[in-house]
Amino acid sequence: MGEPRYTAAEADRLERNRTALCSVVGGRSRTRRPEEGRTLGLELERIVIDPVTGTRVAFDDVLGISTLLERWQRYFSPDERVLVDGRLFGYAGTVDVGCGRSVGISVSLEPGGQLEASVGPSSSVVDLLGALEAFDEQFLAICDELGVEWQLVALGCDPVTADPREVPLIPKERYRLMDAYLSRTGRYARDMMRLSASTQVSIDCGEEDSMVEQFRLAVALGPILSFLCDNVSSWRGLAPCDTPSMVRSRIWDSVDGARCGVVPGTFDGDFSPESYVDWLMGVRPILFTDDHGLTISTCSATEADIMAMRDLSEGELAHMLSMVFPTVRLKGIVEMRDADSMPPRLAAALAAFVKGVFYDADAFGRASALLVDGRTEEDVRMAYWQLRTLGWEAEVYGTPMTTLVQRLIQLAENGLTDHDERRIFHGLSSLWQSRLVPRDLYLKG
Repeated sequence: MGEPRYTAAEADRLERNRTALCSVVGGRSRTRRPEEGRTLGLELERIVIDPVTGTRVAFDDVLGISTLLERWQRYFSPDERVLVDGRLFGYAGTVDVGCGRSVGISVSLEPGGQLEASVGPSSSVVDLLGALEAFDEQFLAICDELGVEWQLVALGCDPVTADPREVPLIPKERYRLMDAYLSRTGRYARDMMRLSASTQVSIDCGEEDSMVEQFRLAVALGPILSFLCDNVSSWRGLAPCDTPSMVRSRIWDSVDGARCGVVPGTFDGDFSPESYVDWLMGVRPILFTDDHGLTISTCSATEADIMAMRDLSEGELAHMLSMVFPTVRLKGIVEMRDADSMPPRLAAALAAFVKGVFYDADAFGRASALLVDGRTEEDVRMAYWQLRTLGWEAEVYGTPMTTLVQRLIQLAENGLTDHDERRIFHGLSSLWQSRLVPRDLYLKG
């Protein structure tokens, strides 16, 4: 036998950090709500394009994203600014959605300057949509003041840039290190960082006992939602008719297999938040950011190696969770990451779909029986391949795609008791019932 990997003291620290991280992943420090009080979170990334020049707006342009963020401060208090290394990179506050209600909102940037609005948590899809619409009104007001006609382009991939290297990274050490590392592990890592944009829905799991069941259903739904929310009109300069389907899923397949895709063991009978943490501990995090905002490269160290060095704060443990990118992420909530960026009403429609399927006990049970029972990781990978290849003609998990979608639409509608939320969901369901996805609106237009 070789020498132990860690000293006794390091092993003790590793176990303490593992226990703390399992608590974060399992949501044990989160306030538990009764089933009827569960909330949703919605994140929408979009690309800022200047239609006058037909090009991306960069962070450090003379009149650029940094200027936009500076002008945004009128909508937030000084203590709601997000500063990194003394520079302004976003805000975290609230936004008024009418009738005396407000919703939490976080304004941030993705590596290529994609503008992200994260809204929630809220139990109302109507309020989530209202928060996104209020954000868009703020954007338009600032652009008018600046004398520009910039547009928030809700597509899964930049439609105007042929080479991702043309897009400068925003000046964060985190992204410089990620770019250097991931560009060696995957052919399309730079496409992911600089060109792509997504819609993400976060599920409040309620009781921890049901978290794994909800995680599994979200994973099984991944390829289906990747197809149904496909919204890429052009990739790397290709004409719309030549752009393949499900571009973002193809990009993510070639980023870094160690930290992306389906988490190993997801459908094993003994899978748990601890299993997720054990997988995560074997991943190289690329970088580490401490509580003081200092970011350093971690070279070949794994997350376990870092966890053995010293006791980490909850914020530092949350950073460790952010350095893995599976199709569905566990971090006290279930974060669904497969959908492309879509216009706010369609993004809200996706949130309504998720609420209808996951937050109604009968709909959830039926969806799980349809998609999860007897499932394997290979089944999910095959579903991505079948949908990319055959589209609506695919058979997914043993059921024709058209039949599967009709059943899911019915389950979501049955699970939504609010008339307005059903109306919002109709924005997507009407497309799907016509065998269309968001990108078809561009192809037909």
